[in-house]
Amino acid sequence: MKKQLLGFFAMSLTGCMFAQSSPVVEWGKLIDGDTSAGDQATSVNVNSEGDVYWFGSYGSTEVAPEVRFGGTPLYTGALYNAGNSQNNNFTLLKTNAAGEKLWVVYSNSGDFANNAGGTALTSDGGCVVISKVRHTDGMLDRNISLFDADGNETAVEWICNRRYYRMMVTKVSADGHIEWNRMLDFSTEPAQGAAGGDDSDFRADTFKVGAVAVDADDNIYVALNYRSPLTVAKAGGGSETLVPVNTANWSGDPQTACGDFLLLGLDKQGYYRNSLTLEGTATAAYCSKLKYAGGKLFAQGYIIGDGSELKAADKVLKPSSIMSPLVLCADTDLQVQWAKCFPGEQVAGKNALQNCGLEYVCGALWFVGQYNLKFSDPDDDTKFIASTQGQLREGFVVKLDAADGKWLAARDSRDDEFCQGGAFAKTGLTGYMSVMANPEKPDNIYVLGYVMNANVGVFIRRYDAATLVADLNGEFNLITKGGAPSLVTSAYDAANGVCYIAARGNKAFGMSGSDDSAAPASWGILAAKVKLPAGMQTSISDVSVGGSENAPVEYYNLQGVRVAEPANGIFIRRQGSKVEKVAVR
Repeated sequence: MKKQLLGFFAMSLTGCMFAQSSPVVEWGKLIDGDTSAGDQATSVNVNSEGDVYWFGSYGSTEVAPEVRFGGTPLYTGALYNAGNSQNNNFTLLKTNAAGEKLWVVYSNSGDFANNAGGTALTSDGGCVVISKVRHTDGMLDRNISLFDADGNETAVEWICNRRYYRMMVTKVSADGHIEWNRMLDFSTEPAQGAAGGDDSDFRADTFKVGAVAVDADDNIYVALNYRSPLTVAKAGGGSETLVPVNTANWSGDPQTACGDFLLLGLDKQGYYRNSLTLEGTATAAYCSKLKYAGGKLFAQGYIIGDGSELKAADKVLKPSSIMSPLVLCADTDLQVQWAKCFPGEQVAGKNALQNCGLEYVCGALWFVGQYNLKFSDPDDDTKFIASTQGQLREGFVVKLDAADGKWLAARDSRDDEFCQGGAFAKTGLTGYMSVMANPEKPDNIYVLGYVMNANVGVFIRRYDAATLVADLNGEFNLITKGGAPSLVTSAYDAANGVCYIAARGNKAFGMSGSDDSAAPASWGILAAKVKLPAGMQTSISDVSVGGSENAPVEYYNLQGVRVAEPANGIFIRRQGSKVEKVAVR
């Protein structure tokens, strides 16, 4: 590992450190198609240079084909003309920190599923994109086409007689060129003994893809629930076929809870490398979120049990028949280090888990989301978290020890110091979506979330990192109005004390610290940069080699995640009391 002295440059404390106690929205711009059905963000990432990757699916029709960013056309999408719906187009937009477009990669044929897949940054400055695609309705005789930053076309040769979904894995370079594109195929044939349905001989939607992660060697990992055999090409020829077991009674309805947990490993070129499934049977098992940190992979999902035990390698899992959250840790060979299944119970006749997130922050693992549920520590059922009523979903945050999955603390959005009724309706439908913490000041965490209420909207709440006691002076509303804005996804840039968020709403958004407003055509996405409260920026002002003290050395990336073997980028290096930025080549 070679460290290169870069000296002082424009990261100095003078221009970056700030003393305001409240966050401010520095800019907000709509990513929006002029359609009635609306648009959806999927993921946002920020790299070490402060550039931002925004990925989502944005709508077009023959009458309203344009997708815009900040009111300026980005591209012309598929000319869909069937009914009152829309076509959802692949959209990967890269901006600089000022919100200026650098390039866009997009599709103008193919219908890309909302809330499917995502992006992960690679060591060469580019990214891997996972998406789920079928033909645009009425265009079965056309190939699926992506266009890069220079307008060059990458076509998937795919002509068929019936619409069905395939998974696409795409490598995009730092300058917006498509380096390679792979298609992964799930069988459309019903399993033996499958129940009948309107399409008893055909399965058009047989998987759910929740997230993607990339390790230090740029190997790729995908979180899946799958209901039919998956065939993945191997490097050098041949293929691997993976077969689920929990599908025998599936009718083909994609809304049915069924299928198997799958953590799929690919190499840096998108070919099969390894995979992790659960042993045993269940009503359904899902892998939904992934996080790579400290040389380990952390996966989150859930199991709906059928009375049987399951295993993740040699780790025994005992789900209830109610949705039971699952979190596990594996190495990059997908050898399981630990696994925890938190048995679920209904609350007021409801049981749901939605919009979950998994963050590795300052050595701990944080599991967040929204729920109508109670779930408990499988090792100690006196440790649990429960929604307070069954109608409106609530936000939750659970702190786990990243080393062994031990339950450390938990809070519910209706059962903490922030929950007050009245005009601001803080008890409305709520989600806790991500956790941030300054790696230099790990005593506090900041939870990003939303209340589906125009007065509250997207917020930050500050908690003591050890106890999860709320700091009532640490609650800030970021995005309000918007019809009832929700937070979809976010990314934290600790080096510059900012975060980037994608919020969804159907009316003009309000932004803290700004008189600006932005009104989508229907349900649209507000991409925004938020300058965070004082203390949320790393204080290091230079990039250097560092000293030769005898204390242990720790490295963190600029988002505050500890890195075991840093390579190809700028990192925070801590040794004893000395903290500095270093460039690693």
